[in-house]
Amino acid sequence: MTKPNILIFMVDQLNGTLFPDGPADFLHVPNLKALAERSTRFVNTYTGSPLCAPGRASFMSGQLPSRTRVYDNAAEFTSDIPTYAHHLRRAGYATCLSGKMHFVGP
Repeated sequence: MTKPNILIFMVDQLNGTLFPDGPADFLHVPNLKALAERSTRFVNTYTGSPLCAPGRASFMSGQLPSRTRVYDNAAEFTSDIPTYAHHLRRAGYATCLSGKMHFVGP
């Protein structure tokens, strides 16, 4: 069996009402709509923090801010904390993280 492709598309400050069953009809986003039609989407999710950097660190590491020590948007998310990308790479996936990561360190 081949491994499924995994794309995590995380956005900040997107109004969830635009996505009741996919991108709303009034939006002209054909590629996003096509992706949503053949994807698994999680519509009832929760964050480890209401701030973006601690929330991203929690999501990526599976740990709460009390473990990552990322309490605010100026905190450093140290590169020695394993993320889902580390675990996927160990499972044989080619991984890439792009965008706001807030990593510090080698």
